[in-house]
Amino acid sequence: MRFKLATAIGMGALLVAATVTPANAATNTIIIGASPTLTGRQLITVSITVVCDPLADTPFASGAWVSFRQTSGKQINTASGFTESFTGGPAAPMLTCDGVTQNTAVVQALPDQGSGPFHGGPALVSAFFFYQTAISCGPGCFQTTGNEGGSTPWLSTSFRG
Repeated sequence: MRFKLATAIGMGALLVAATVTPANAATNTIIIGASPTLTGRQLITVSITVVCDPLADTPFASGAWVSFRQTSGKQINTASGFTESFTGGPAAPMLTCDGVTQNTAVVQALPDQGSGPFHGGPALVSAFFFYQTAISCGPGCFQTTGNEGGSTPWLSTSFRG
């Protein structure tokens, strides 16, 4: 009984520690586009849309990851991809986090090492984004002042192409 209680408390602490969304967040969402495109059985292209809450201070870093899983016989193929370029490009804030703006990006994923090629048909997809603000503490020095993010559960999708 003590082990079960300690495990439950420990898991609760991990969940709290892993959460990057501020307590007042109301709109942090990431939505995956309808049908990812599959090119050459390897390159997966998918659109994402992010809506995030405002944070104080200057936008500093943001990005998004996508992950795919698909069965092929007895093997599970996996792919992942990352982007840090949202509307606005690298010279402007990567995300406009005002609780309303729909920030869009296209993410490309390649099979992970040891994974086989993908095929048309059903697959699972998940996505995660993060957004960070900072203040300057001198030349080349920044101090993080805020973090937030959001993720999707594993969702069913089907490849086009």
